[in-house]
Amino acid sequence: MTTTQEIARAIGFDVVKIGERAAQLAGDVHEPVYVWTREDISKAVNNGVDLVADELGDERDTDLMNMVVNAVMTLLENPHYTLDEVIQECYEEDPEEVRSWWSGW
Repeated sequence: MTTTQEIARAIGFDVVKIGERAAQLAGDVHEPVYVWTREDISKAVNNGVDLVADELGDERDTDLMNMVVNAVMTLLENPHYTLDEVIQECYEEDPEEVRSWWSGW
């Protein structure tokens, strides 16, 4: 069982809807509870990039949006990473090389 499923089980599947809008909590709490998995977040962010890139993006824009996706997904688990640390984790090139992709256009 995943952590998300454990949370949903503890709170109640009638309250927590995994990957969907949640129902209101009973009692004094009146805020919706949202639970998304890493996969849900990745899918949503990548679909958003694809949507924008298909309509508006050129190669440079698409590369930059993909850099943002990599940063978002990396920062989920490492919220204090710098851009250079994100680049080191997600790309095979040095941070200086990756940064140069946007300075040479």
